[in-house]
Amino acid sequence: MVVPRVLALVTLVALAGCSAGGHSAKRQQPSGPPLVIPKPSHTPTGPPRPARAGTVCGRVAALGGYPARVVVVKGRTTCVTALRVFTEYYDPTTPAEGSAGLAVIDHWTCSTRLKVATCTLRTTTIQARG
Repeated sequence: MVVPRVLALVTLVALAGCSAGGHSAKRQQPSGPPLVIPKPSHTPTGPPRPARAGTVCGRVAALGGYPARVVVVKGRTTCVTALRVFTEYYDPTTPAEGSAGLAVIDHWTCSTRLKVATCTLRTTTIQARG
């Protein structure tokens, strides 16, 4: 609820303007820029929508430092999940095995061939292409 937050903020601003000492007859002028009350941000409600095959979710930094474009290749998942999986996969502290860099990230099985990393979970495939 935005209304109680706004009321609380207005009350705090009003109380901050009151004199704490009460000894001075002069009213102090506020110093610095005027107080700006930010507008509430609009956030989507509900869970993120699944991205379908062919959706480009964004970019992540691959191990070589080059940007890799994250794409949903098959199935459906959220872009938030796809970007998080590849961010963790490319983290230097993530243990990977063999020349393919095989790793499991939150049940996603990931590996790399040339400059394409592929992660699969059941019937969904996502890729990070460099």
